[in-house]
Amino acid sequence: MKKQFSAPWDILLISMTTLVSLLLVAVAIYVNSVVTYIIFMILIAVGIFFGVYGYNLRDKELRIIRLGWSKDIPYKDIQDIEYSPGAMRGSLRLFGIGGYFSYCGGFKNRRLGHYKAYATHRKKTVIITNQKGEKIVVSPSSSELFVETLKSASEIVT
Repeated sequence: MKKQFSAPWDILLISMTTLVSLLLVAVAIYVNSVVTYIIFMILIAVGIFFGVYGYNLRDKELRIIRLGWSKDIPYKDIQDIEYSPGAMRGSLRLFGIGGYFSYCGGFKNRRLGHYKAYATHRKKTVIITNQKGEKIVVSPSSSELFVETLKSASEIVT
């Protein structure tokens, strides 16, 4: 079994990524320094490198697609999965990226407590709970179909 889900961007992610990228390029041009330009281009490249670009359900694992690498979660490690629109609402970013090519890293809110996010859309959120009780938030394009497919693949009983 292999199923691919895209990672759609919400309007805030589109706006923030565009604004920050344009600002970095504009400042680099204004300063007119090769060193500044290189540093700012590296910052843009880091954002691109750590972005989330899709979710791939493979034979034995969920693969969170990044640029040139992935975060893999074996099905056997998944205890529960639920579609929960807006699960990131009221979150505090503890470490990571909060709106530049993705919402990625460690976050905390009242509902979920501490959790990791690999998301690009704050309203299409799916919460995955692993065997250790840790929560992971993702945002696939067809969230409800993603949950059904992942539950079937990982044999989670609701």
